[in-house]
Amino acid sequence: MNVLYVTGACLTKNTSANMSHNGYVQGLLENGCHVDILMAKDSWGQEDAGLPIWPQANYFSYESTSLQDRLQKKLRGCFGSTSTVSMQSGGNIGVAAAKGNVKSNLRAAAKKLFYYCFPTDPLYSLEHTWLKKAANFRNITKYDLVISNSSPAASHKMVGLLLEKRQIKCDRWIQIWEDPWFLDLYAEYPDIVGEEEHSLLRAAHEVYYVSPLTLDYQKQFYPDCAHKMKHVPLPFLNFVKNDPGSAKKSGSFGYFGDYYSQTRNLEPFYDALKKSGMQGYIYGNSNLNLASTEQIVVSGRVTLDVLAQVQAKTEVLIHLSNLKGGQIPGKIYHYSATGKPILFILDGTQEEQDILRSYFGQFNRYYFCENREESILSAIRNIQSDICSGKTWSPVAEFSPKEVVAQLF
Repeated sequence: MNVLYVTGACLTKNTSANMSHNGYVQGLLENGCHVDILMAKDSWGQEDAGLPIWPQANYFSYESTSLQDRLQKKLRGCFGSTSTVSMQSGGNIGVAAAKGNVKSNLRAAAKKLFYYCFPTDPLYSLEHTWLKKAANFRNITKYDLVISNSSPAASHKMVGLLLEKRQIKCDRWIQIWEDPWFLDLYAEYPDIVGEEEHSLLRAAHEVYYVSPLTLDYQKQFYPDCAHKMKHVPLPFLNFVKNDPGSAKKSGSFGYFGDYYSQTRNLEPFYDALKKSGMQGYIYGNSNLNLASTEQIVVSGRVTLDVLAQVQAKTEVLIHLSNLKGGQIPGKIYHYSATGKPILFILDGTQEEQDILRSYFGQFNRYYFCENREESILSAIRNIQSDICSGKTWSPVAEFSPKEVVAQLF
């Protein structure tokens, strides 16, 4: 089977989306597909040598950084940050403040002039250049299947453009939405986003969502497209040997992922972990200022190789649900590749929690609790009891790349 996999991201960048993107590619290859990959040369995230490059696949990458992007980066370097003023003693404070104000005014004026000369695309501001450059891709071979995967949503836009211009041909076009667009927690310009998302959905042959909750919401929001909407889980990326759960029985718990307060609430877990007396690791970016203690290590985002070292000495993995919207952080699928106990902290409405518990509960793999300190503390103690009794855990085969991708055929 000839398959074209399209993403507006660069698959060597360290993001949770790229973990899943590579998982789908792995699953296509393991199912015997001939795979072409159309992607961006660069995108958000740090370059990570821990992510795989598939020698069996053909990569077609196109420039994604525009003159506008390069100028914007230079402007930031020239004017720097104006959020703080250097504190000096005596009369120097007033001089420093005056200099800071001048710099702030210059930065504001430069920014205003910049966006006047280079207006942004409200829909595809980060992928505008890639959409223009990658539109030159063409292949005379007819694809049995084309898969476009977001994020970013520009992945779907690109396939629509290529089909419209007849630069590719295919029997089926599947859109995979790891997050919805209009209903996304981070969505900007909701009115025009909703119209564009609807246009993309109408063009696809089939549409897949990775959360059963998101699938339900999207069917309600776009009822004319509901008949083509389905659910498929994210594949875990097992390009390294699955962790057998070999960490020492030290009672260590790890949360790995971003935790901005508008998306998910990590504080109850942090407080429960302190009260439990167990060792903990929290690695990810956030607008919260959780402090490291003798017991808990708090760090920002790190590369996969560094994260692997921390995760290797972590005994229990933590999944925290979003506050609302039904989207599922992808880490739950990747954690399911390990042989370690997984604490699944439920959040959102009661209906959302019930659906998540019902779907993931069928695999008999997770410890569920509510996002309250008392409920989390109780779950921590249950897990520790099972660890001490010698209980073992296995990967969830249903989330392996080969099994997940087989559902698309």
